[in-house]
Amino acid sequence: MTIVQSPLPEEIEVHRDRAWCREPDLRIEEPLAAERFIDLVGFCSALTDSRRPGPSLYIAICGRRDVHTPRNFQKDQESSLAWTIKDEVIRRGRVYYGKLRGSRSIFITRRLVPHFNALSGLTRKQEQSSLSQPAQDILKVLRKEWEMSTRDLRGASGVNDRSA
Repeated sequence: MTIVQSPLPEEIEVHRDRAWCREPDLRIEEPLAAERFIDLVGFCSALTDSRRPGPSLYIAICGRRDVHTPRNFQKDQESSLAWTIKDEVIRRGRVYYGKLRGSRSIFITRRLVPHFNALSGLTRKQEQSSLSQPAQDILKVLRKEWEMSTRDLRGASGVNDRSA
């Protein structure tokens, strides 16, 4: 396997190694550390390896720059830990998780959600023509209350049907 040399100066890559937890002593090993990492970098890919640019939770969990997802990732300890931490971070709900850039899943810190929405979201005028009525009802509740359990959100919005 050939390693592609980065076109960036090594000093920038060294800075990224520290900032993006690409060093063994900085690796992420628990959900709280993952949330701190996401808050620090602002946004990151969820489970992408070094073949995609930018910060990645999976690379931070592995703690090295040259990470490649193995063929049998189901049996790989780092991949298993990454899935476990990702699921726990999503369950805790302190950062946003979704697909905004193409079809790749990313984490976004709360403070940047309005900025991502401004770049790729709908205007309020477009919402009425683009979103279904149940989606508008849910959005109305979420604008008032950021964090809610699914049951509370269903009750507050009146949307109880999953197909809506």
